[in-house]
Amino acid sequence: MHKKILFLLTGLIALSISAIPALASDPPTDDGQYIWQDENGDYWYRNGSEDEYIGEGNYAPDPDSGELMEGNDAGWTEQDGYFEPHYYYEDGSVWLEDATGTTYIGSRDKYYIDDYGNLQEYSESEAASSSGDSSEEYSKSEKRGELHMRVGFTADDTIRESMPEKEGYFEQRSVNEGKSTAFALKVANSSLEDSSLKGFLAEYYPVKGEIITQKDLTFESYPATKYQYLTAVNEEEKNVDALVCQTDDYTFGLFILTPSDAYDKAAEKKATELIKSIDFIYAESVDMAMTDYFQVLTPERWKYLCHYETTETENGGYKLTYYNEDVPVLTLEARYYDGEDQPLDSVWQGYLGRIETVDGKKYDLLSTISQYSEDASDEWKEMYDTYLDTINGIRMMDGCSLTEGSHT
Repeated sequence: MHKKILFLLTGLIALSISAIPALASDPPTDDGQYIWQDENGDYWYRNGSEDEYIGEGNYAPDPDSGELMEGNDAGWTEQDGYFEPHYYYEDGSVWLEDATGTTYIGSRDKYYIDDYGNLQEYSESEAASSSGDSSEEYSKSEKRGELHMRVGFTADDTIRESMPEKEGYFEQRSVNEGKSTAFALKVANSSLEDSSLKGFLAEYYPVKGEIITQKDLTFESYPATKYQYLTAVNEEEKNVDALVCQTDDYTFGLFILTPSDAYDKAAEKKATELIKSIDFIYAESVDMAMTDYFQVLTPERWKYLCHYETTETENGGYKLTYYNEDVPVLTLEARYYDGEDQPLDSVWQGYLGRIETVDGKKYDLLSTISQYSEDASDEWKEMYDTYLDTINGIRMMDGCSLTEGSHT
């Protein structure tokens, strides 16, 4: 196994840590260049008087050189203390982890890791064979429907607005305990004045000064770029962490904006986690559950585990319930709003926001997860554990928008 020193990049300059660093549980007060660990187990690089988030993991001095090495289960032990780049599987995809971070490679249907840890690519016939289909059927199944971007928001990331936008969609969420705002966008390239990535940034959240960091990635064979820069919103300076991915027809963007005076390690960590959580999926209308007000992208795994039923409720409302066999897992409800806030039905119910329709009616959007049962089937438990993927796949229909709303 080859030893690889951890390099920390600041702008375009790579700094090598040549001395054993000081590790501390509290934020440091001494200026200098060293690694320290916070109370959550995350690692930070002290560059002069500024702290730069490195990530989660373990770090130890190399026993031979004394230099700092990053470690993880795939490439190190506490005894040898060194790190080596490696490929790994996660959520049906192949990723590369090296000293600079993680990079998306592609779907497990296209790539695999051999017994020696090397990346290999299936031939088209092998990929078709692994899925049990002919090569033609495989190609159609892989690329069927339309590409969508899903972000792994948590239940605490409050929806402020969600609505169709320029033949795509726009979603705004409050994240990082309300200190930051995330914007997820899908925009038709034909609607952009300048369809380049820089043109996309300029149209939505223009760069103020120079881009701080920029890294090229690939998602579903499409080029993507991760950015960090400053922008100004209503004359207020904000830090922007962003990922932009462009296809032939659409440009997708995730922007996390934080006021510069509030941009700290927690904000940087949240942005890093959200960008890493991005998932691109293909879906046809048949893969979506629909009501008159919203549609839901069904997670790939759920398609083989569930069925759903839609029922109308009073005043034009709807209930959409997902089942594993005959056991309910998740119910999404558009409940008519008569102008007076109502309490939630139970501790299992969550408030997602208020739908406003084109004819002026309003409906509270609610999610109810079934009570967990140890006696349930493994498939039901899998759906239960991943229900947030379904909630994050909600998209408003044309003429409707989702705003923050409230309840008692």
